[in-house]
Amino acid sequence: KKYKEIHGHCSVPARCSSNKRLANWVSKQRQVYYDMKEGRSSIMTAERVDILNNLGFKWKLHEDNWHDMLDDLKEYKERHGDCLVPQRYAPNPALGRWVALQRIVYKRMLR
Repeated sequence: KKYKEIHGHCSVPARCSSNKRLANWVSKQRQVYYDMKEGRSSIMTAERVDILNNLGFKWKLHEDNWHDMLDDLKEYKERHGDCLVPQRYAPNPALGRWVALQRIVYKRMLR
């Protein structure tokens, strides 16, 4: 709760230098959640899932990030009329890197 109050979200980085204990705990919560979802023995409970969901806890960080970047790409296309984001796109450097990565992943998929 304190992390969310300070940062406005529950997406604690895996390498959170300011609070390694919290980062480890968050990682563990995701691990035991997936164990529970897969029917394996887990300390996670439905009540704990509800509590974390009510805080805005993200179970799949990468998936959420992917959708955020897709939204940024849609905005870029609206402004520029294409999806040809430069790799070093100054207004949003992460978008340029993400688009480049999507192209690499797509090419690998075609092999």
